[in-house]
Amino acid sequence: MSSPSASPPSSPASTSSTLTEERSTRTMADVIKNYKTEELIDYLRRQDLDLKESHFKIFRQEEISGRAFLNTTKEEFRSYGLKGGTVTVLVDFIEEITNQKLRSYSSYKTLDDLKEMLRKNKVNGEDITNIKQFTPVFEEIDDNNKAFNHCMDDIILKLSN
Repeated sequence: MSSPSASPPSSPASTSSTLTEERSTRTMADVIKNYKTEELIDYLRRQDLDLKESHFKIFRQEEISGRAFLNTTKEEFRSYGLKGGTVTVLVDFIEEITNQKLRSYSSYKTLDDLKEMLRKNKVNGEDITNIKQFTPVFEEIDDNNKAFNHCMDDIILKLSN
């Protein structure tokens, strides 16, 4: 018999909505801050920032990881030997990704929302080869996590029926 003071366990619906809220409040900076230097360089290469190999050499020499990159100021970039134009591009880019919320495609509720997203990503509707490559977000899940085990049990039950 349970005591009246015991709190009710989290229902799958409330857990799901909490996860959705957490994902929708994450920014691209939350992903980038975990990048090692080479992962950061690979990411920056895929962006349209006009960076050269000499810039990436500085990133390696200064051991700039994702977290360090996000906290680097204009003055620090200049002290590393980067030129003014590159510094401005990098600082603007950091500000942009700090405010860029991650949003799953399934969260677009209307056709207008989807069209707006496609317009922002410069997809003209005729040629899908121009769609920008996205950076997947990987989440670490502990094998002993109760919500994870509950979901896996539910999936296995549904598959066995």
